[in-house]
Amino acid sequence: MKYSFYVIILGALILTGCGYRFTPGGALSEYHTISIPYVKNDSEGRMTAALIRVISSQTGLQYEKCGGDLTLLVDLLEFEEENIGYRYDRKNDGKLTHYIIPTETRLMGAAIVSLVDNISGEKIAGPAKILASIDFDHEYEKTRNGVNVFSLGQLTDYDEAYDAASEPLYRALSQKIADFIMNI
Repeated sequence: MKYSFYVIILGALILTGCGYRFTPGGALSEYHTISIPYVKNDSEGRMTAALIRVISSQTGLQYEKCGGDLTLLVDLLEFEEENIGYRYDRKNDGKLTHYIIPTETRLMGAAIVSLVDNISGEKIAGPAKILASIDFDHEYEKTRNGVNVFSLGQLTDYDEAYDAASEPLYRALSQKIADFIMNI
């Protein structure tokens, strides 16, 4: 009796620990496919690609380019940024100044999400605002003296870090959208 209890608990931990879900469940159990048109305001298609990848692998719904049982409509809102980490600036000789410069930024993204039943044309869920954020470190300037930071079209390390941080933000936002769909 005691042994079988441990086997059941161990089996439940193994099945749920790797992300296994028994069924899509809930209101979505009658649907099998989903269409995800291009995310509005996603000029490079990176959010759309991340969303398709996450939805296909985690919701139990099969992605179809068009004609799915459901359509996921997503409107990507403009990113916001907030400086959250600072350090004192240095002079050319290495001594600290009284000026502080940002070295860590929080990038926040939001999306308006709606889920539509393609057969009836009715909204199943939404519109809902989904939020996600990610923090990243960066250098304020490439050059110590700050002269010609943008010469010859060069970017600051901040711009490069911002672009690199947008990819994990798309994944985090996609994960939250998938969670939203699974909890309908």
